[in-house]
Amino acid sequence: MTLFFIMGIVGLFFFSKIPRERLYIFKWIQSLNRFNWFQNPWLVGVFLFGMNLLLFGTTGLLLYGTTLLMTPYVHLIIMMLATALSLLLWSSLVRTKVWGKGERWKAGTVGSSFYLVLFLFILYQWNTYVPQYPGEDGFMAFIGFFLGLVVTGMAFLICFMMIVFLPVDKRV
Repeated sequence: MTLFFIMGIVGLFFFSKIPRERLYIFKWIQSLNRFNWFQNPWLVGVFLFGMNLLLFGTTGLLLYGTTLLMTPYVHLIIMMLATALSLLLWSSLVRTKVWGKGERWKAGTVGSSFYLVLFLFILYQWNTYVPQYPGEDGFMAFIGFFLGLVVTGMAFLICFMMIVFLPVDKRV
């Protein structure tokens, strides 16, 4: 776990040192700029909400599929790829559009609210948790709920911060 944390810190360091001209932008998101609905920040937020839902659902299905396999560490690769895709999606969305005053707040609030709703759902499930049978291990349930809260809480914060506060280079 410590190794993955250190690798993440090193990856963030290298990601921050990439020149703006070399950053990757999803071309299909850039092509959305020609549609009228993409100029409305509320609809961009709904689009981001849907993309977060799609990425999270696909990752969940792939992780469920790995439970049927006996290959170790595949789930870690899937989670790292999902994280990288999410970061690319969020940075592409910020860099594609020319934002007006306050538009990034609106889009970021609506788009990242998927993870906030998921965070609140997990918190509710944790507070109303009742063991199914007398010998059930409550500590493992606590670990699962806690990790779910950490993952969804961090995804909410990172998505919101990237959409709202990521500096935009006008040359891209």
